[in-house]
Amino acid sequence: MKLRILVLLICVLLSTNVLAKKSKTLKIPAGSNIPTLGMAVDASYDPQTDGIIPGYRILSVAITNNSIDIFQMDRDRDNWVVNDLKGKKHQAIMDLKKDDPEFYIALPAKLRKLIEYPTIIQVGETAVLDLLFKDSVRLEGFRSVKFLNPITKTSFEIMAQD
Repeated sequence: MKLRILVLLICVLLSTNVLAKKSKTLKIPAGSNIPTLGMAVDASYDPQTDGIIPGYRILSVAITNNSIDIFQMDRDRDNWVVNDLKGKKHQAIMDLKKDDPEFYIALPAKLRKLIEYPTIIQVGETAVLDLLFKDSVRLEGFRSVKFLNPITKTSFEIMAQD
């Protein structure tokens, strides 16, 4: 009898663990509050920012942490993908220092600080992330920006407002 209970308990725990690993992507309109995650998000592209970093376009994403815990970020493991007007997906560059070190060093120190990817977002803080894309990526009229954070198992897709 004890063996049956033990086997049943192991099966339940394993199946719960498998289900917990699946991360459902929330689809939310830009400028929305996400009560289940304790945050608000927005994304926008301004063509006037195209000349700031030569060879790159900037898509700005604002995240406000409304929860009671810090929100951890990881530039090496976080994943940001923009879905352009034609439906093509483009991977964001979050760490220019790693992607193009020589170019990064040539940037002014103030600009390097501005485009630095945050490691945490404090409670009540709003962080603006500048996601970089190669100049060839057309961000005008982008459809959405998808975010996956493996640390918190958070996944959401910010749908652009028309």
